[in-house]
Amino acid sequence: MKSKKISKLDKIRNLHGGYWRYGFLDFYYLFNSYFPNKKIYEILRDELPILAPNYPSTQRVVAKSFSKWNKKKYFNENNLIISNGSSELITILNKLITKIIIPIPIFNEYTQLPPKKKISFFLKETDNFQMDIDQLVKMIRKTRAGFVVINNPNNPTGNMVERKDIEKILKTGTMTIVDEAFVDFCKEYSVEDLVPKYKNLVIIKSLTKTMGLGGLRIGYLLTINEKIKDKVRKYLPIWNINSLAERFIELFPNFKKDYENSIEKTIKNRNSLFKKLKEISYLEPYEPFANFIFCKTKISSRKIAETLFRKHNILIKYGLNQENLKSDKYIRIGVRTKKDNDKLINALKEIIK
Repeated sequence: MKSKKISKLDKIRNLHGGYWRYGFLDFYYLFNSYFPNKKIYEILRDELPILAPNYPSTQRVVAKSFSKWNKKKYFNENNLIISNGSSELITILNKLITKIIIPIPIFNEYTQLPPKKKISFFLKETDNFQMDIDQLVKMIRKTRAGFVVINNPNNPTGNMVERKDIEKILKTGTMTIVDEAFVDFCKEYSVEDLVPKYKNLVIIKSLTKTMGLGGLRIGYLLTINEKIKDKVRKYLPIWNINSLAERFIELFPNFKKDYENSIEKTIKNRNSLFKKLKEISYLEPYEPFANFIFCKTKISSRKIAETLFRKHNILIKYGLNQENLKSDKYIRIGVRTKKDNDKLINALKEIIK
């Protein structure tokens, strides 16, 4: 029996990284095209001979350094756990969870729990996958689940949950994990300032997508819940942050304004890209809040992805196979520079010629 031939596109997707080797234009993974800036790279380059051979600091030292990013009293080394990307934290939390409500669709890492631990809360396609908070609260009370997770903005749909609605969830008493990986693109929705008010609030944040740090792998957990912090720390290795990432953490406060400017540039590019995607006849883009745009397609999403990759050397995300997403009807497009975005738009226009 002949084995099924795997396309070049599928081979690339199955690598889950290392894309710098292949020279295509990457709209699949999500990052900041304007940060870190040239000055930060120059410092890290010059210090690499010192950083590479030396062990990084332990968690407490790194967390204290990280606490300088924010002057709020609750943002301190006792309440912070710095991680090797948010995936490390999600993996650890999955070990601690007994029963969790997971809105679907959501970031794939949250769906990796065994079925006996998961309670799926399906967001309706007919409602554009918007969260029905009242129904979610009813499910929390009915199931008495110990945990619930909210991706805000949601990945892959980009939808938002209002602060007042997250407080409704918090008031149930259920341990609430709020993943704010993309919230720097819509800061008014962040609930990080509610951390000192609610012991059942756990903030998880990846810096990969907003800061362009996919390779350095930095994320953090913020909570005042001592039990959660103690359990998570027990699973962390003594050195989970490398020296290069630690040095970036030390440098960042001096470049905060540059970072804010990079967010503004990305938002400007995103809004322009959204407007142009709306003019593509076979796409229905959702209103974006992050640095990506989720689109419903009127033609095969795989055909779109294959054509872009084969003819234009452009990679996008398709095949969103979570239970209530029809895999051939949706794509997700990352936001890049205006020049790159225009290349994508021109390529998309050619598909229907």
